[in-house]
Amino acid sequence: MRIPLRSLIPPRFRDVDPIDPAEVAVWARDYAFAARMHLRSTLDPTAPKALGIPGSRVHVVCIPGVIEGWHFMEPLGKRLARAGFAVHFVPELGRNVAPVLESAPIVGAVVDRVAAAHPHASIVLVGHSKGGLIGKRLLVDRALEPAKPQPAGLVTLATPFAGSSRAALLPGEYIREFDPSNAMLTALAAERSADARIRVVLPQIDPHVPKNRIPDGMRGVRLRESGHFRPLATAEAARAIVAAIDELTGAPASRDAPPA
Repeated sequence: MRIPLRSLIPPRFRDVDPIDPAEVAVWARDYAFAARMHLRSTLDPTAPKALGIPGSRVHVVCIPGVIEGWHFMEPLGKRLARAGFAVHFVPELGRNVAPVLESAPIVGAVVDRVAAAHPHASIVLVGHSKGGLIGKRLLVDRALEPAKPQPAGLVTLATPFAGSSRAALLPGEYIREFDPSNAMLTALAAERSADARIRVVLPQIDPHVPKNRIPDGMRGVRLRESGHFRPLATAEAARAIVAAIDELTGAPASRDAPPA
């Protein structure tokens, strides 16, 4: 009797997207960058400093992805500061392994501090991967509390709004939030009130989130560059994020000194 090969695969792995040969080199470069950032996060316990000019009319709050310290956002933050924005980090998230619902108020507290110190500035959230989910949760929640500071919008990079089939390959409860059937993800996707204020930036190939796409109701671009982590340190991704921030805040589309 012939036994179908699929029946030999544990059920939780049957819907995992297979790895395409084009992804192999992307994985290698991606993890080399991530390893350096993890090492720095471990060896450097110092608190982050805000970047850029405090008097900027746009202040950016950078939200890292899962298992990422604030250091992961620093290369992008430096480029955004050179583009003229004031940039803030969220070290209170630690390695960002708490559930999205618990993390959103932590980011909200940073938004409140920035708004209190710079009452005339626009605030934009920039989230990598899980950070984009946290950012959308905060936008949705803040709309229900109009007396609190309201971010102008959110720019996401490599965020799995629909989850990732490859979440099944990794251990840890904090990864289960990225299962496509996760209740948090499906509930967040059903919340459409903030979608018009979200801009999406996607890598060409993302080995962590295969088949990722721009959700209906949001606007975005796809980069020429690939990787889940490496775009955090590339000029192309920074330029796309700067353009998205300008669009959300009504700033001029062109700049004298785009991030290099």
